[in-house]
Amino acid sequence: MHLAHRQLEIFQSLMQTLNVTETAVQLGSSQPTISRELKALEAELGFVLFRRDKRRLEVTPQAIALHVVVQRSFVSLGEIAREAQAIRGDRLQRVAVACLPAFAHALMPRAIRRFHDAHPEASIKIHSIEEPMLTRELLNRVFDLGVVEGKVAGGLGSMANHVAGNLLCILPADHPLARYDRIAIEQMADQPFIYYSDDDTYRRQIDARFDAAGIGRDLLVETTAATSIGAMVAEGIGLSIINPLTALAFEGRQVALRPISPAIPYALNIWQPDPVRQSQWSSSFVAAIERTLAEIVGTLRDRRLI
Repeated sequence: MHLAHRQLEIFQSLMQTLNVTETAVQLGSSQPTISRELKALEAELGFVLFRRDKRRLEVTPQAIALHVVVQRSFVSLGEIAREAQAIRGDRLQRVAVACLPAFAHALMPRAIRRFHDAHPEASIKIHSIEEPMLTRELLNRVFDLGVVEGKVAGGLGSMANHVAGNLLCILPADHPLARYDRIAIEQMADQPFIYYSDDDTYRRQIDARFDAAGIGRDLLVETTAATSIGAMVAEGIGLSIINPLTALAFEGRQVALRPISPAIPYALNIWQPDPVRQSQWSSSFVAAIERTLAEIVGTLRDRRLI
């Protein structure tokens, strides 16, 4: 079966107008041409799309079912057209960033504000997704940069590593351990834990520390997102050990932060593709991220959370 795009365009218009003459005007064609193309489409499909009335068309059930599929195709074409328009020039001033949800929540807002203050004419696209899928997305999609915990293996471009303090214990503000300035892992024995999934890089490091010390925990909840952990701690469900950026973002009346002993350093990576694929704003946005990270590390240091 061979379906021409023009025939589907005519079908799409007829589903809206239910009138051959109106469709001819809408598509800059003639009534005989529209009727001929419609008949050819029905012959190719092997079923009737419209029943002819004197003045208007009546949609068949087969046409309704086909329209659902065709509509999806036209939405996709619309997206392609919008992206082509962006490439043509009016939105080449956009920087597209892929990152973990934790960074979209705890790092990007401040970096975006700093970038926007310096470049109000530029726009920003943030695409957040969990690792390891994120690293694959960076290689398959057109992003100007990515902010990840791990490495982007197998791709061109540059990777800059940035130390961002240490992992922190995040716990309900009224938790008995909150009275300590620093919490040793031995003190977390048998505590209810909210935790990352077991394929998380830092989860494996934390597990190794507890296993080496022979300390057990009550792994109450397992989740993939640091933001989920913060929300659950605020509800008093349990405690956790998470990255310092998210920890600071959740600190408040319901949530306390404490450094842990021994410390586990935390770092993130900023990945950039080869220069040909970069937005003209990539370097400026990276600088905004780096300055924001420096502020956060300064806050952690001032509060003796490092």
